[in-house]
Amino acid sequence: MNESPRELTARANRLAQEERWIEAEASYRQLIALQPDSAVARHNWGVSLQALDRHEDAVAAFEQAIARQPDYAAAFLALSISYERMGALDAALVGIECARGIAPSEGRYQLQHARVLNASGRVGEALELIDGIAAGSSAYAESRSLLGLIFKSAGRPELALEAFDAAIAADPALVAARHNRANLHLQARRFSLAVADFDAVLARAPGTSWERGLRLYAAMHVYDWRDFDTQRRRILDELARGLPSAQPLIVQHLTDDPACQQAAARLWARVTLPPPAPRLPWIGVPTDRKIRVAYVSRDFRSHAVSFLMAGVLAHHDRDRFEIAAINYGEAVDDPMQQRLRASVEAFLDVGHCSDAEIRRACRDLSIDIAVDLTGYTDGARSALFAKRLAPVQMLFLGYLGTSGSPHYDVVLADPVLVPEEARPFHDERILSLPWYQPNDAERPHPAPLSREAAGLPSGVFVFCCFNNAAKITPGMFAVWARILRECPDAVLWLLGEGEEAAAHLRAHASGLGLAPERLVFAGRCDRETYLARLAAADLFLDTLPYNAGTTASDALWMGLPVLTLLGQSFAGRVGASVVTAAGMPEFIADSEERYIALAIGFARDPASLRAHRDALVARRAALPLFDPAQFTPHLEQAFLTALMTGTP
Repeated sequence: MNESPRELTARANRLAQEERWIEAEASYRQLIALQPDSAVARHNWGVSLQALDRHEDAVAAFEQAIARQPDYAAAFLALSISYERMGALDAALVGIECARGIAPSEGRYQLQHARVLNASGRVGEALELIDGIAAGSSAYAESRSLLGLIFKSAGRPELALEAFDAAIAADPALVAARHNRANLHLQARRFSLAVADFDAVLARAPGTSWERGLRLYAAMHVYDWRDFDTQRRRILDELARGLPSAQPLIVQHLTDDPACQQAAARLWARVTLPPPAPRLPWIGVPTDRKIRVAYVSRDFRSHAVSFLMAGVLAHHDRDRFEIAAINYGEAVDDPMQQRLRASVEAFLDVGHCSDAEIRRACRDLSIDIAVDLTGYTDGARSALFAKRLAPVQMLFLGYLGTSGSPHYDVVLADPVLVPEEARPFHDERILSLPWYQPNDAERPHPAPLSREAAGLPSGVFVFCCFNNAAKITPGMFAVWARILRECPDAVLWLLGEGEEAAAHLRAHASGLGLAPERLVFAGRCDRETYLARLAAADLFLDTLPYNAGTTASDALWMGLPVLTLLGQSFAGRVGASVVTAAGMPEFIADSEERYIALAIGFARDPASLRAHRDALVARRAALPLFDPAQFTPHLEQAFLTALMTGTP
């Protein structure tokens, strides 16, 4: 029996309330066939399409609704939202201005207007609109959440936290505010508070995109391994089914499978980035001017990426290259940033600019090659590369793996990082350097810290790992426990993440039969003290699935050998890449058993380890790994190759 329009409307609305969007979309489509002149039916159909991320179809539906009812303010609002999600901010602004022209005092419309203005870089105007949303308004809680995001982007975390707290106090069920506060806690290294907020989000909205991965990642920083294996399997299973469960960087901490990492990157790119823009005209190697290269990052400050790149920027061949730094991070009074500013022809502070303005700036500079030093790490603006900054776009150093997208033409690597059999797991062309990681020859080289000053016991062998705590998985810690059980006079020295994290890991140690005092934690400190500490250890133990990168070269710089475990993925082979470049292949293990045997062997034969260490110190100054003057011409040759041979 055919349903009446009234019955069909009730069913479609019920399905929408239950967020069964595929069925709701089909029902609204049926309703339109029965009521082709109904503006409400077309609006509701558009809402269901919007929920399914079919924004171009949703725009058409909303425009059809407006054509039938020109004063339909809600349809203009929805139209603005879809245009905003498509990245068409000018159209989004027109839509919301139309909605506000019809209902100027409606809080929801004022809120969307503020969102679009903020996304367009017109932050001051957005703040004025937010201030006008009263505490009693239905949009108040969401307006506080947006205010928190604005303060977070402006580098005002304390004000951002106040705004998120106010949003949650106004509406405890507002999932977005809890998600935003959780991310703020994560960024501020308040990991347990982040876990609590992520748990609250998952309890209310278990299907929230990326939340499950973020929650586990936050917990890993404090060794909160409750149901770790179950959570990890669920995340990887959801990703295999195409569900947005974890961001690519987090997946790199959970599995060494390059196919899984590629699938996660492809999903992230498809869901979060705009469609690729047409390629810019390829002109080859310019003959009438220098080659113009732009390095693009949010980390041009005292940060690992800059510690690696500072020497490269200073050693580019100025007869052939002009170098720009596109900084969408903070402009800070920081010695490293001051040094970088002095090393390039153009240093553009664009953190306040829209993506479109940054693209125009790169076009004005006639950039030939844009090198992304951030990738899919925290705070990245990857949409810049989706919309094209230059004819050739490269991914290098800050993110270890494929982008899973057509947005980058080249990934720079070396033969250790991406052997021939691993090339299919990268969606970009691989250009191979003799070795991957540059280093700064001007980095500090402080005198070693004494064991006493470092808080280490005397008369023991010191295994050390100063990798980020999230790189230490339960499986990796179990491997280290096997090593320590065989070396009763050894301790494991780790980077501290506070008393709660230390208590968790000591409890895990006890569960594996180790005395908790065999774990020693180093508090956070300045860079010179950190380097001096490294020299006080005997052997650095690397992690898998995510190896040490900058930390490995820091250890080698200070004369500390690094024992690494060779994986399959880019992130799982970067340690081997660095150790190979240091001329120490005997410190690369191709299996857990070999890794354990080598660690035990070195601890039991300190004279042999000392010989390796003395040899490292003796040749360190001559190692290409630590000489940006040797590295930079190889990088420049990769640039020339990309320009001469074209892009895929």
